[in-house]
Amino acid sequence: MSEQACQIQPMRAADIEQITLLDKELGMDARPDFFNQRLEMMRDYPDRYLCFASRSGDSLCGFLLARILTGEFGSQQPVATLDAIGTQPDNRGRGVGVQLMEKLKQEVEARGCGEIQTQVDWHQPELLAYFARSGFTLGSRHVLKRDTSALVVPERESELEDPESDQYELRPVRTLVESDIDSILRIDRHITNEDRSVYLREKVEEVISHSGVRVSLVAEKEGMVAGFIMARLDYGSFGRTSSTAVIDTLGVGPEYKGNGIGSALMAQLLDNLASIRVDGVRTEVEWNSFQLNRFLSACAFKPSQHLALSCAL
Repeated sequence: MSEQACQIQPMRAADIEQITLLDKELGMDARPDFFNQRLEMMRDYPDRYLCFASRSGDSLCGFLLARILTGEFGSQQPVATLDAIGTQPDNRGRGVGVQLMEKLKQEVEARGCGEIQTQVDWHQPELLAYFARSGFTLGSRHVLKRDTSALVVPERESELEDPESDQYELRPVRTLVESDIDSILRIDRHITNEDRSVYLREKVEEVISHSGVRVSLVAEKEGMVAGFIMARLDYGSFGRTSSTAVIDTLGVGPEYKGNGIGSALMAQLLDNLASIRVDGVRTEVEWNSFQLNRFLSACAFKPSQHLALSCAL
């Protein structure tokens, strides 16, 4: 099959079966729910989700799934995240992967993205070599993870937040609802000094409208939202075969610092995830976010075997 024989088009429902079989052949478990969910997201939010299938006639040559985030890191320039890619083993060396990557770069650059990010297990040398050839380098973010065993909360939050903090007390924590968005925006703006309203509004909409199981939480103190943790279930993005939760962002209002809000949120999230048999939780953190890294370390997060990669456009 020549390089020109494969045509790249948007993924269709009819492609899911072949994509699932190819994905399984490449070493994953069968995960049709993951691909069906991404197809649904692409239909509902065509400006945010990109799902491509490379075909030759009725045969699948390969696939690629990506999404676009706006304002995640404070910058209003969108960033593309590549979540899954695969090519038929007998097509290796025939340009299918190159074509898919070039298609992604063209599409996201046209939509204003300045960068593509992804993750890869360092035990996958062929995939690492592919990304290196495609212009990716090591990113500045660390991928951290832990299992969903109960969080051992310290008697004092000294190593988590404020050395002068009061004795830890469990704070009321509940499921995040749509009306919490203004409080979340206020807290995030105080923490980051950035306007991430587009990103956060999209995330709230995603967890409210497109999460089969809602796992995002807010903590309250005296009837006010004092902190939040936004998370989602991931049943199979890049190279993962088991259910995992992803923490996208978290924050505690500066006025509530040292009151155990962050620990209460994390403890409740882990308890909730364990109750629905989610295996682990992961997140990405910038290397120089020292306070956040310290908090996550105290919550038993450790470096994962995945490397964060980026490609400037």
